[in-house]
Amino acid sequence: MDISPVDKNRMTVAMVATAIFLAVAFMASGNSGNETVTTVADVTSTTYDLGLGLDSNVDAPANLDGPVSADPNGQGQIAYPADNSGRMVRGNATYKRLPDSVKNGCSTTLVPLGATITVLNLNNGRKATCININIGPMSGSFDITLNTAVFEAIAELVDAPLPVELTW
Repeated sequence: MDISPVDKNRMTVAMVATAIFLAVAFMASGNSGNETVTTVADVTSTTYDLGLGLDSNVDAPANLDGPVSADPNGQGQIAYPADNSGRMVRGNATYKRLPDSVKNGCSTTLVPLGATITVLNLNNGRKATCININIGPMSGSFDITLNTAVFEAIAELVDAPLPVELTW
């Protein structure tokens, strides 16, 4: 059944008029707000004697038995971080399969060659040590390239690149 454009317009006007009529009827049937509603409730009051009458000791501090604390003297211990003399850096680590002769090798330009580096995975706290070797120019934006075996000691291979802290 096709509806002609004239019938479509009539139905649209009828729906709009019905919506306006319902809105006006709803507003007209509501409370005008001029009436005041008063609710009366019976209240029963009970007074308990708690022994806190008009006694002079009401506002006096309570003295409890027990050990007396020492007065603070301002000499608390302050924890300071370990002094690593600038031998700590944070960066991103990746992995590369290196020859079997350097199973615990790694390469970075941030640490002197031949230094023993402790690599801390900042995601899970695992640590591994490696020796900084020269494996040629490094590609990408990684700060350190670890041998695959060293990387697997601190994380899964799918976690690369990994946020790490290097100390030497």
